[in-house]
Amino acid sequence: MTGQTYVRDVMVPMTQAIRASQTLVAARQRMQGDTRVKSMVVVDDSDRPIGAVRYNDISTADAAGASVADVMLANVPTAHPDQSLADLTGVMTEYDVDRLAVVDTEGTIVGELPRSALTLAETHSAAGTTTHEPPSVANAQRDMPAYNVQQDMAVVGNAGEKIGKVKDVLSDSLTGSLTHIVVHTGLIFGKDRSIPADLIDSVADGEVYLKIAKSDVNMLPDIHETA
Repeated sequence: MTGQTYVRDVMVPMTQAIRASQTLVAARQRMQGDTRVKSMVVVDDSDRPIGAVRYNDISTADAAGASVADVMLANVPTAHPDQSLADLTGVMTEYDVDRLAVVDTEGTIVGELPRSALTLAETHSAAGTTTHEPPSVANAQRDMPAYNVQQDMAVVGNAGEKIGKVKDVLSDSLTGSLTHIVVHTGLIFGKDRSIPADLIDSVADGEVYLKIAKSDVNMLPDIHETA
């Protein structure tokens, strides 16, 4: 593996934050307007991060008169610019969020770490180590459902767009847990891209549904390309 990747290398400006005092109706409207957003960072009246609100929680709650504070998940970890991405392995899966607030030493938000950026960085770091036996991600598998993914299953993005087909299914040699799926995208000149198992949202009717969009998958390098 090459040198470590840090949060500052992949963080982006904060785009998905909402105050705890805002209504669930407002939060629902924001998330429904963008299918790529599954969670938002919740901030207090001083714009300090205090948790996260997830679309699944909003969609099942009685929004009448309720606020984000009523359903938010408190104490979600934050990231720091100088923190290694290795320190964050499995955090987003554990809390079922698709972004973390990035804060400075004073606790002020300086950006966000989206799941897609973390995935891209992890894939780049692992490139060249091995194609068929990726590094164990046992820590990220603690709450991972036992997905029955098989070759040739169709792969679908979080907006319902077709991405490709499963070419290979990779598992941890010690635990047997699913770690990655290799997805073949495109037709004649397609590419093979490795996607971590924690980005699988569900598997149903012979299709694998991802938590990320087709555009995020297309950012991942072909596992056969050499650096």
